Amino acid sequence: MTQPLSIAFMWHMHQPYYRNLATGECSMPWVRLHATKDYLDMVKRLEAFPTIHQTFNLVPSLLDQLEEYGVSPQASEVKSSDTFLLHALKPAAELSEDEQRFLLRWFFLAHMERMIQPYPRYHDLLVKRGLQVKEADWPEIQRRFSIQDYLDLQVWFNLTWIDPWLRRQDPRLRPLETKGGYFTEAEKRVVLGIHREILAGIIPAYRAAADRGQIELTTSPYYHPILPLLCNLRAAHMALPHLPLPETSFRHPEDARWHLQRAVARHQAAFGRPAHGLWPSEGSVSEDVVSLAMESQLRWIATDEEILWRTINSPRSAASLHRPHRLQRKEGELAVVFRDRELSDLIGFVYSQWEPDMAVADFMGRLGQLHRQSESASQPALVSIILDGENAWEAYADDGHPFLTQLYEALANDARFRCVTISEFLDAYPVNQAASLPPLWSGSWIDANFATWVGHPEKNAAWSHLAHARSALGSFSGEASSMEAVRTHLGIAEGSDWMWWFGDTHFSLQAEEFDRLFRTHLANCYAAMTLPVPEALQHPIRQQPLVMWSRPTGCIHPTIDGVETSYYEWLYAGRVDLLPQSSTAAQRSTVYLRTLYYGFDEAAYYFRLDLDGALLRRLAAWQIELALVPPVRLRIALSPPAPVGVLSERAIRQSGWNLQASLFGVPPVDIRCALTRILEIAIPLHAMGLRDKKSVPCIVTLTEAGRLLERHPVQGMFELTAPSVEFEAQGWPV
Repeated sequence: MTQPLSIAFMWHMHQPYYRNLATGECSMPWVRLHATKDYLDMVKRLEAFPTIHQTFNLVPSLLDQLEEYGVSPQASEVKSSDTFLLHALKPAAELSEDEQRFLLRWFFLAHMERMIQPYPRYHDLLVKRGLQVKEADWPEIQRRFSIQDYLDLQVWFNLTWIDPWLRRQDPRLRPLETKGGYFTEAEKRVVLGIHREILAGIIPAYRAAADRGQIELTTSPYYHPILPLLCNLRAAHMALPHLPLPETSFRHPEDARWHLQRAVARHQAAFGRPAHGLWPSEGSVSEDVVSLAMESQLRWIATDEEILWRTINSPRSAASLHRPHRLQRKEGELAVVFRDRELSDLIGFVYSQWEPDMAVADFMGRLGQLHRQSESASQPALVSIILDGENAWEAYADDGHPFLTQLYEALANDARFRCVTISEFLDAYPVNQAASLPPLWSGSWIDANFATWVGHPEKNAAWSHLAHARSALGSFSGEASSMEAVRTHLGIAEGSDWMWWFGDTHFSLQAEEFDRLFRTHLANCYAAMTLPVPEALQHPIRQQPLVMWSRPTGCIHPTIDGVETSYYEWLYAGRVDLLPQSSTAAQRSTVYLRTLYYGFDEAAYYFRLDLDGALLRRLAAWQIELALVPPVRLRIALSPPAPVGVLSERAIRQSGWNLQASLFGVPPVDIRCALTRILEIAIPLHAMGLRDKKSVPCIVTLTEAGRLLERHPVQGMFELTAPSVEFEAQGWPV
C-alpha cells in the first residue's frame, strides 16, 4: 500500500500584551474574548479524533495574560479584569452616562453576520443604536435605551463571544440563548463566571493534550517582535531595497536573544517540557534568527513558502515545498518547514464563505492530488498547514465547528493521510544532508518582506521612538530588578502588533488605543529608569483619520471570483469605508454597501465592494453603478437592459447571482465581474480613458427599481488614485 501523506496543522495563538504593567489596567478585552471563543474549543475538539495530531503555537506573553485573568484566587480584581469586563460586571441600573455610552460604542464589536444578526434581541439593540453614530447623537440614542436594554447588551456581547459549541454543551448557557433577552443580573453573572472558568481551563487543557501525545506545543519570541528587524532594521532592504527607513536605525540582536531565551524558559515553566519548535513572529526569518534559534537549542523553525522560493531561486515544486529542509551553520543545525500558502490561506480566508461540505470536499480533493504526486517522490512528504488559530473562525458559520469537525472526520477516515505533529515527522524521517539550504531570505509570511512593520511614515516614527528608548536603556545602570522592569516595558513595546496598526494597510476601530498603548509602554520604560518621559510620547503617532480612507500601496492582481481568494489579494489596494459617507447611516442597520476597495496592475483597474448580501437579496431589482472618469459608467444589475459591455460567462456562473454588467461611454470591452460574498470587478485600463489623469473620480450608487437607496459620497466624488509610471517606480510591493 502507498505510504500515507503526512499533514501537519499548526495553529498560531497570539494577542499583543495589552495590560499596562505600571497600573494593572487592561483596556482591551481580546485575550479574554478569544479565550472564550477560540482557544479552549480548538484543543478540546480534538478529543473526539485521537488520530488527528496537531501542533499549536502559544506565544509566551499570551500565556502570561491568560494566567493574569484570575486563575489564582489571590489575583486582584484589577489585575484579573479588563475595562470591558468591568463595564459588564457593573449592574445596569448603576451605569453612569459615560459607562452607558461605552457599552453602546463598544459592545457591538463582533462579526455582524455570524455573531449579531443570528440573535434577534442583540440585532434589535444594534438597530436601535444604528450602525454609525455621530458624536452629537449620543444623548438622544442613550435616552432610547432602557436599563433592561443595557443589561441585555451586557449579556449578549459576552454570550456571543463564547464559542457556540461550548455554549451548546453547557446546561447553564443553553437556556439563556433560548430565552434570548430580558436577562437578570444573576444570569449575567453566570455568563461572566463561565468566562473565568474557560480562561482557567485553557493552559491545563493544552498541557493534558500534550501529555497524551496528541499535540505538540511550540513557542514564539516572548512579546511577539519581528526578530530580523530587532537584529537589524536594514534587513527590510533585502526584499525592498528602496523602502524608506527611519533616520534613527535600530540594531539590537541582544534584544532578539532576550525575547527568545525568555520564551524558551516560559514554555518550559508552563508545560513542563521544552519547546522543540519555533514559529518566529509573523513567520519572520533571517540568518540572524537562524543563529539565535540554534543558540536556544531549538530543533526546528517554520516560515512561509515564499521564503523558500526566494532562498533557492529555482522553479516552484511540490517536492521542494512539502519536505523539511536543513539549515547547517557554524552554530549548529536546524530543520525548517515551509507553510503551504495556498492550503493555509484557503482555511484562513476563503472557506468561511463556502458551505462546510463543499469546503471539506475541495480541501480533501487538493490533498488527494498532493498524495498522488507524493507517490513517486524519493522521500516521504510533509504538507505544513500553518495559520492563525483564532481570528478566522468568527467569519465561519458556527465559529468553524461544522467545517473543522467534517474536516477531521474526513482525515481520520481516509487511509491516504495521517495528521502528525512536526516533531513526530522529524523523528520518523530525519532531514538528510541533501536538503541543506543556502543563506535564508529575510522576510515574513506577508509577501516575504517587512513592509507591514516598517517603511510607512507612521511605522518609521514608532521605530524612532523605540530606538530612542533603547538608547536610554543602554545608558541605564540601575539595580537588577529595575533593569528587568525596564527591559520588560521595552520588550512589550517591541511587539509586532503596534507597527501592524500604524500606517494605512490595516484598519481597526481601536487603532487610536493601539497607538496610545504603544506610547504608554514606552513611557513606562522611561519612568522605570527615573527619566523624564519625552514630550513627543504625549502625542499620537497615527495621522490617519478615523474615517477609513487610504490610497493603494502597491499593484494588486486579484482573482475575479467574488470571494477573497487570499490574504494578499487586496492587501495593497486603496480602501474607502462607505459607512461614514452615508448621511442616513447613523440611525439604521439597512446599509447595503460597506467598503470600497480599488487598485490596478499593468492591465486592469479593479474594484471590490463589500456588501450585505442578505439585505441585497431582499431587493427585487437592484442596480449598483460606479460613475467613473466621465463619461464612463459601470452598471451591475440583476435585470438591466441589454449590456453594452461584455460579461464573461465564467463570472456569471461563479457569482451565484443572475448578474449582467454594462460599461457605458466606451466601445465594447471584456469586463470581468463576480459576486458571491463580495463584488469584484476588473476593467481593462485601455477602456478607462486614464491617459494623463492624476485621479479617478468615482461615485457609487445603489438603486432599486429606479429608487435611490444609497449614494457614496453623499455629495461630490471620491478621487481615487490613477495608475502612473511614478507609482511603479516607488518600490512598493508588487
